[in-house]
Amino acid sequence: MNALQKFFNRYWITIVLIIVLAILIRQNFLVNNFPFSLIKKQAIIDQSIRHNELLKQQNAITFLKLQANNAVDMEVLESQARYRFGLVKKGEHYYQISESIDE
Repeated sequence: MNALQKFFNRYWITIVLIIVLAILIRQNFLVNNFPFSLIKKQAIIDQSIRHNELLKQQNAITFLKLQANNAVDMEVLESQARYRFGLVKKGEHYYQISESIDE
């Protein structure tokens, strides 16, 4: 057996691990542009979070506007029901006063 074979037989695991480490380092730093790609992705995430917060605020404002419009619409509907059909709520008493015109 020559010296190279003896060296390889003795340290083969170490050699394989060094090769794997070199491949991983190359992949992360050269191909994937490691630290800068994380910074870009974090900036995209931060922008999405800000956009989502803005949308939540707009949704809350729109929801309040809709509630206000519905409240006004319900008041109009209730007054129309009372005036046109004489409807009353539970627990209310309806009194109708008619005026007679005496001449």
